[in-house]
Amino acid sequence: MTKYICALLLSLGWCGSAISSVNAAVTDQAIISKPLNEEVSVAGQMDLVKFQQLLKQGFKSVIVNRPDGELGNPVTVNQLRTVAEKSHVSLIYQPVESVKVSQPDIVEFARYYNSLPKPILLVCRSGGRSTALFNQAKQQGLLRE
Repeated sequence: MTKYICALLLSLGWCGSAISSVNAAVTDQAIISKPLNEEVSVAGQMDLVKFQQLLKQGFKSVIVNRPDGELGNPVTVNQLRTVAEKSHVSLIYQPVESVKVSQPDIVEFARYYNSLPKPILLVCRSGGRSTALFNQAKQQGLLRE
């Protein structure tokens, strides 16, 4: 869709900076979080500014699946917890190694999911392991939806 918007702007003679602004706005909105259902969204690489923006969208709970010591992690769970507490948002730290989603991880995730206020934001490096936890728990019938 972005390509079509850019083509339209070019055909109207808009300058490149306007196109860059539209691309940035569309891209930022598209990647800040991805809904998995009406009650859960997933977000990838996190920093404090992005986290604050996401919390303003009304999330009541956060599950962080990215381990603090993971390479390239720009923010610690304690930094996220401080921001969450100021916004009166529950934060659970459930670190899961990216290639090692285990059955106990899935069961633990389901327990948190079922007990936390909704909507919930899931956080990991790319969103992949959080999505895998959610999907596997759902497939196993462990989530109350």
